[in-house]
Amino acid sequence: MSQQLLDLVNRFGGEQAVEAMAARVGLSPEQTQSAMAALMPAVAGGMANQVATQGPASLDAAAAPATSVVAGEGAASDAAVAHGGGLLGSLFGGHEVTSAVTDHAAAATGLDVSKLEALLPMVATLAAGALSHAGGTPGAAPAEGGMGGMLGGLLGQVTGGAGAPGGGGGAASVLTSMLGSGGAGNALTSILGMMRR
Repeated sequence: MSQQLLDLVNRFGGEQAVEAMAARVGLSPEQTQSAMAALMPAVAGGMANQVATQGPASLDAAAAPATSVVAGEGAASDAAVAHGGGLLGSLFGGHEVTSAVTDHAAAATGLDVSKLEALLPMVATLAAGALSHAGGTPGAAPAEGGMGGMLGGLLGQVTGGAGAPGGGGGAASVLTSMLGSGGAGNALTSILGMMRR
C-alpha cells in the first residue's frame, strides 16, 4: 500500500516538489526519494489507523487543506510544514511515535535523523494532498468516503479486495496483517502498536 501512496505522491507533487523539499532539508533529490519511501509506510499506517478508529470523515477533515497548501504555497513551504505537523499529531498521537518513525527511516536509509524529522511533516502534507486530490477525481476512488474511501480502496487493491470500499473498520487490521507478513518490517508493527495506546 505504501508504494501505491508513494506513486500517488510523486504524480501529485512531481519532481518540483521533491526538489523543493530536498533543498529545504539539505538532501539531494535522490536521497529525498529514498527518505520518502522509508517514511511512507508509517504515514500510510497512521492514515489507515485513523480511518479505522475514527472513521473516514476524520481523516478527510484533517487532510482537506493539504491539496490547496501544496498547490498554493508549495510542498516545501512553511504552510506545508505547519499543516504536516498538525496532521502528524493526528496520525501518530505524539512525539514518541514520530521519533520512532524517523529513527526507523534513518536506520533504513543511512540518512541523518534530523533531516528526516524536518522532511516528515512535508511528506505527510504531500501524501494527504495526493490522496485528497485523487479522491476528488472521478474514477480515481470509490464514490463514497472521500479520502478515507480512497485509502480503503488502496488497501483492498493490495490485499486482493479485503479492504472495505469506505475504508471502514477493517483497514487497520488489514494494514497490520500486511506489516506482520513482512511487507514493512517488525519496527512499523511496533509503531502501530504505540499509535493504539
